[in-house]
Amino acid sequence: MRDVLRCRRGSAAFATVIAMIPLIGVLALGGEAGSWYVTQQRAQNAADAAAYSGGLQMACLASGTSCTAPTTTVDYSGKQFAAQNTFCNSGDTSYPGSKCSTSLPSGVSQNVQIATLAAWNGTSCTGGTNCFVQAKVSQTQPGYIAKLLGLSNVTIGAIAVAKVNNLAPNPPCVLALSGSLSFQGSPNINAQNCGMFSDSTANNAIDFTGGGTTLNGPLSAAGGCTGTTTLCNKAYLYSQPVQNPYTALDGALTTLCGANPSLPTRCGLPVCTGSGLVAYTAATPCTNDKLHITSNGAISLNGATSTCTPTTAFCVYFISGTLKITGTPTISGTATFILLPGATIDNTGNAVITIAGPSTAPSSLPSALQSSASLFQYMSMYDASATAVKFGGNTNINLTGTIYAPTAAVTFQGNPTINMGNGTSCGQLIAKSVAFNGNATLDSSGCPTQVQVKGPPQYVQLVQ
Repeated sequence: MRDVLRCRRGSAAFATVIAMIPLIGVLALGGEAGSWYVTQQRAQNAADAAAYSGGLQMACLASGTSCTAPTTTVDYSGKQFAAQNTFCNSGDTSYPGSKCSTSLPSGVSQNVQIATLAAWNGTSCTGGTNCFVQAKVSQTQPGYIAKLLGLSNVTIGAIAVAKVNNLAPNPPCVLALSGSLSFQGSPNINAQNCGMFSDSTANNAIDFTGGGTTLNGPLSAAGGCTGTTTLCNKAYLYSQPVQNPYTALDGALTTLCGANPSLPTRCGLPVCTGSGLVAYTAATPCTNDKLHITSNGAISLNGATSTCTPTTAFCVYFISGTLKITGTPTISGTATFILLPGATIDNTGNAVITIAGPSTAPSSLPSALQSSASLFQYMSMYDASATAVKFGGNTNINLTGTIYAPTAAVTFQGNPTINMGNGTSCGQLIAKSVAFNGNATLDSSGCPTQVQVKGPPQYVQLVQ
């Protein structure tokens, strides 16, 4: 008996059992805390998705574009994407693609709040409008081991904030409506006072071939960017598309020329007579068909040598077939060129072309275009043709006003220089796609600092 009482075998096991009790409690509490962390990460993902999608809907509704769901509110869009990430308010689980359970475990509840804000973290929106979307996502659940610490319920939450950014006062002076903005060779892009944008949603909405492009100014797209990584990193990608402000002109041209005319077409207009450009007037309602300009002198578009009267007014010139420009002419004036379907410009010489879009709407137009006359204000060229347009050679092009070529691929190659502004106004190039090749230069340094063009691009970014 004495030996039994003195025996110490098993004492360590007993001590271990006693020590295991708090150790198991700590491990259990750690496991419960780990589940809180997983829930918090899920909540953060849901909050991020909700804030970002709400921001996209805010941008879309504000831009005037045709939203996928134009009647959907920012609140609905945010809660829909929270639901797709398994977080919903009680009884509010019927969103498209929702992964929320209609019956949560006993004691578990969720909360989703979407708010639009005019200021956040000391930053205010411009114009007093809301430009922030805040998403708060949380889940309240019972504490188990945590009850021993007095935590009968635990609320796990996450907050995300998205900001809708306008690039104004840097709206696009170059807009590709459905194709890409591409850069090849060593083009020099100086667009600091305006922007460049592609509405294409393709992964190559912006495309760089080679790394020789010099880029100064905002570059954005509704899609992605391919090519040189360092250049792509400068672009704002997957932004809201920019509204095409001249869509109504497309229908007006269809009225004039028919839905499917044989190309090239003159749209019922007679051919102008003479060796040079002839303006469309009541006396000369005609189109310049297959005209070749070979002059090495000055050609005034609305001055004493033009066919437009009075000489202080601006002229409208219709072009059909190919307008070919060779030699070294200096073509200048306030005018609007309208290229009919199937028409194109072949300019490979050393011309200096300075075209200013008129500050008032033209009064001399075919009847089919009269209802859209206001859209020709400030427009220097409307290219209704799907035929590709190329500007090459050493041409110096000064644009004040808008070039609208909705179905044409426009390419600048060789050494042309495109000056977009004159210090008081800024030109805008809107085309199906736009390519800058070789040593082409785009210069907007003459654009005003505050450029106002219809449909400024927007992009959404998470700021919290």
